Amino acid sequence: MEVKFTEHEIQIMHTALEQWGFNAQVGQAIEESAELIVALQKFTNRTPTPDGVEKILDEIADVEMMLAQMRLALDISDDTLRERIESKFERLGRYLAEDRV
Repeated sequence: MEVKFTEHEIQIMHTALEQWGFNAQVGQAIEESAELIVALQKFTNRTPTPDGVEKILDEIADVEMMLAQMRLALDISDDTLRERIESKFERLGRYLAEDRV
């Protein structure tokens, strides 16, 4: 399920960060995240439609791109992120085992 970006795509992300700056891209990441939230809320609050799934897909793609830019800008390595994800899954596993969810 991992999203892999090409070298060309990574260069575009670097260029976006250089051209528009970190603060602007943080703002864009927030905006894209909010748009995903809205798409998910609409999908669950209404009868799901193929258009709703397409909207969610578009917003997930936008959020993935912005998360990748944040990782580039903040120099967060794959290993560092993997370690954090593993600790989050350990905690989730404990919650599930305790039926705390």
